[in-house]
Amino acid sequence: MTAVPLGLGSGGRELWTAIADDYELDPTQKVQLLEACRAKDRLDKLDGLLRGDVSVWARLTHRLQTDDYELKIDAALTQANATANLMKQLLAALRLPDPKTGKRPQYRGPRGAQAPSVPGGRKAGTVTNLRDRLRDSG
Repeated sequence: MTAVPLGLGSGGRELWTAIADDYELDPTQKVQLLEACRAKDRLDKLDGLLRGDVSVWARLTHRLQTDDYELKIDAALTQANATANLMKQLLAALRLPDPKTGKRPQYRGPRGAQAPSVPGGRKAGTVTNLRDRLRDSG
């Protein structure tokens, strides 16, 4: 059992224990999991804000020109969507094995699926000299 990192909220702690207790994680996976847990905590705060709990991530500002106050909320829904996507990517990057089959998801390098290779060791799109190709073929 890996200790829960300090500073996580309840949602982040739950996510950490759900994964760290069931899987042996290498150091890179632990960093990815920690960032996913932090994203989970941000999502929980953003969800509270979107549900009307303005004390979560909103502030009252005093307008200097008048005696009015203004409630400032900075793109909570946009941030929630971006954070949810980040958390999804971080969890997918862990490549945890399927509990039923034990198989891990396919590894995708730093460029993901955009860097396919061609049999023979050449990368797709590699330009070769026509003379070299003719010499290699026969």
